[in-house]
Amino acid sequence: MRLQTILSRVSTIPLLLAFSLPIDSLSTQGRSSRALKARGFNHTFSYCPPQPANEFFQRAIFTDFVNTLYGEKNVTKAFETYIAVDLIEHDPFDAQGRAANEAKLSAIIPYASFQVLRHSFDADIGFIHVRVNEPPEPIALADIYRMDGTCIVEHWDVTQARPANATNPIAMF
Repeated sequence: MRLQTILSRVSTIPLLLAFSLPIDSLSTQGRSSRALKARGFNHTFSYCPPQPANEFFQRAIFTDFVNTLYGEKNVTKAFETYIAVDLIEHDPFDAQGRAANEAKLSAIIPYASFQVLRHSFDADIGFIHVRVNEPPEPIALADIYRMDGTCIVEHWDVTQARPANATNPIAMF
């Protein structure tokens, strides 16, 4: 076998591993939305309930979630596609479950001014660091999500306002 043929086959192994999840003919669960659209699948699907996924695939799903919720500001699509119905919410002012949190964020995110400064994913935890442009001073927001396979199942958030007596001008961002 020629070296070029071997290298081309080896280079597809990560892709094959990422898309090796089971799928039935009626469901698109367990597949990347971009990959499915590229293959002609255009119907709505959800990654929940969770199916097994390796960290590489979880990172891709989390990145799609970040782009949908924070980039497109499409709360309904983000929640129906990526969030578990029985979401565990750790904010003491929020109710448990997907529906309550989707309703709350649908009234906030489409109208909010913010920038995602960074996001990352490791093991089964993803985080997003956001600058929320609140007058008179912006606030820092950190959203932390835990995934179970292909589905986001748990959420924590932390906010920080700049104190009046702050001495570090770049501390939060």
